[in-house]
Amino acid sequence: MVKLGGSVLSSPEDFMRAAEVTKRDFEAGNEILLVVSAMKGQTDQLIDMARKVGASGELLDAIAGLGEVLSARLMASALNSIGVPSVAIDPCSPIWPIYTDGSFGDADPDIPTTCGAAISNIEHMLGKCVPVVCGYVGKTREGKLTTLGRGGSDTTAVILARCLRADEVVLVKDSGGIMSADPKIAGNAHKLSNLSAEEALTLSMGGAKVLHHKAVRYLSPTVRMRVLSIDGGSFVRGGTIISGHIPELKVEVHEKPVSMVTLIVDGDLNGLDLRPLSESKLDKAVILYLDEPPEEVVKKVHPLVERGVVKAISVKKDLAMIKVWGGAIEDVPGVINKISDPLASMGINIHGLQTVHNKIAVFVDWKNREVAASELEEALG
Repeated sequence: MVKLGGSVLSSPEDFMRAAEVTKRDFEAGNEILLVVSAMKGQTDQLIDMARKVGASGELLDAIAGLGEVLSARLMASALNSIGVPSVAIDPCSPIWPIYTDGSFGDADPDIPTTCGAAISNIEHMLGKCVPVVCGYVGKTREGKLTTLGRGGSDTTAVILARCLRADEVVLVKDSGGIMSADPKIAGNAHKLSNLSAEEALTLSMGGAKVLHHKAVRYLSPTVRMRVLSIDGGSFVRGGTIISGHIPELKVEVHEKPVSMVTLIVDGDLNGLDLRPLSESKLDKAVILYLDEPPEEVVKKVHPLVERGVVKAISVKKDLAMIKVWGGAIEDVPGVINKISDPLASMGINIHGLQTVHNKIAVFVDWKNREVAASELEEALG
């Protein structure tokens, strides 16, 4: 499963170059399905024009996806011209596989319907030809045209890889993989060889533009993701490998009691020999959550009091850390209230609550951990 981004499809020469790489890998015995984005800048132009003439809803989505239709037909033509049998598949095709809900502009995939269509319509083609599927676009079961939102072509490729039980989904970008930082900002940024799905989701939700968080969310645990550049001359090696799986929504209780250590800080905490499970800072207060014995923590920190870095220390023992996380958190409106309100209604005090993108950690008394976790599972569905 290979997705070609718009940044690598900007000219006829780009299409022919991608076709030549596809041909080498296909003739080496690899089953390949291509998912293509619109050419660079084309979707923005289409949306801008559509809005200026008053298009909205389904009509706006139908216009926004025309760039992918063009790319699919150009890519299939390029492949056929060099002897690789290929067929373009767009929402008008009788074998179209991508089905969604009716949320125009940012639709979510209908996984069961999509998998059924992909297996029935496309699976038998693999290895015999190279299907080229429009990324980003979809349609409802009623036939209304939709789009999957920004980065939607990545999502298309990941979903098809999941449905067709691919070994790997390859996202071809203009970078050689996922970098340690934005190379435009950090001159010594380097390519990462591998990431877990959880790490990749955290980076993408934090603003890393090379990867869309919705694509990571739908990654199957049996499918590797590879992010690479076409410059390597192959889609089956190099780049950054992402492996693992993101649950839709999960409630987990940390296996050991946790201590909340509060520091009133007057200086720099560098060199502190602690590995907190979580931490937060506001003004002069630093709060560390650790599963080390609190007495040991105080012994490690108190020398900073003597040096004038920390003014005072307090410890609250025997807390439980309950982590709520998963790809579906962004789909839960008022998720913080859905965590705090049920616990409050049961008289369970929340000693701390922290959020990092798709993860929320809530701290309650250790004795209440089981009933609190059960209540959260029920409240969050």
